[in-house]
Amino acid sequence: MHRIVIFLLLFILAASWPVFAADDFAGSVKNVQGSVLVKRQDMTLSAERGMKIYANDVISTGKDGSVGIILRDNTIFSLGPESELELKEYVFVPDQGSFYMLAKMVRGTFVYVSGLIGKLSPDSIKIETPVGTIAIRGTRFAAKIAGN
Repeated sequence: MHRIVIFLLLFILAASWPVFAADDFAGSVKNVQGSVLVKRQDMTLSAERGMKIYANDVISTGKDGSVGIILRDNTIFSLGPESELELKEYVFVPDQGSFYMLAKMVRGTFVYVSGLIGKLSPDSIKIETPVGTIAIRGTRFAAKIAGN
């Protein structure tokens, strides 16, 4: 009886633990300065150089924070102090011709430099802001979004 209870508890724990395959990551933190947090599912993590970034991660910087993120297709996001970015969706499967990125700039200052998705499938990139959606056609832009 005890073995069944232990098995069930381990099964429930394993089912609720976040699982990310090694190739499911969208990118990684290239550099970090000051306070930078990554919200992932029900966890909040301090960002570190080399940390993997996944779709649905929310990256936020503090008053003294800045962060550079490079995605697998070489897209670059640089966030300044008091900024927040949500990487809502990210698909980069060149072998299958499957490309898509949807990011939401919530607040702060950003620099965006497009990578391979921008070259191979420019219509597949969308960036949401509090006042509208930007369809990316160029290779780079900077934006400042006032907080609430």
